[in-house]
Amino acid sequence: MSESNSFFKRSIKSVFSIFLTQTKVSKMERFSEDFVLIEMTGTKLKEAKWIPGSKVQVDVGNLTYRTYTPISVDKNEGKLSFLAYQRNDGPASTWIQSLKVGDPCEVFGPRESLDFSNLTEDAILFGDETSFGIAKVLQNKVGKKSHLFLELTSPEVEKKALDPLGVTGQRLVERSLDGSHLQTIAKEMFDLISKIPDAKIFLTGRASSIQQVRTYLKNSGIPTNRLKVRAYWADGKKGLD
Repeated sequence: MSESNSFFKRSIKSVFSIFLTQTKVSKMERFSEDFVLIEMTGTKLKEAKWIPGSKVQVDVGNLTYRTYTPISVDKNEGKLSFLAYQRNDGPASTWIQSLKVGDPCEVFGPRESLDFSNLTEDAILFGDETSFGIAKVLQNKVGKKSHLFLELTSPEVEKKALDPLGVTGQRLVERSLDGSHLQTIAKEMFDLISKIPDAKIFLTGRASSIQQVRTYLKNSGIPTNRLKVRAYWADGKKGLD
């Protein structure tokens, strides 16, 4: 990192330090090679204004922040936990690989992203490996009224994270090289929406996949204002929400 860039980051951190929460890693549980459940503890978390579906941004080193979905926040104990996915060899994956219990960490949030706080009806969620956390939160909120459609590189392998997380009843579809699996998912989602017309619809995960599913649903007559979208990553881009 250049000296000027480092100075800029330090300046930004100084300005926003009032919003940062000092925590330490209090527990780690590795579900598979790519997934680890991380628990953080911090006194300021006792004041956290958390709603199901919110996000937290974590300093993964060198003032580089990555966004995760808290699965739970315990205000009494000052704890939060989230599932981290090592998607590539970027800063977040490097941080996860070196992380150990007792390490200090700064977080920004929890703060607004998706809002499941008043959700009582059926909900349909599309996503991928980066959506496991939000899928767990949704299922915690509405139970069997949650309908999960996940595109995965290896459904059999990824179930090693979904099973201990307690996510059940999901539709797992393996990615195809030509992307045709997305049309399969979108069609199944539309068929379900036809049966549950009042269901809430959430599209998460990879930006390009979201766009294809969104386009199919739109062309099938689903108004775009019914689709709540959160892109967690995109090819060639870093640090998305």
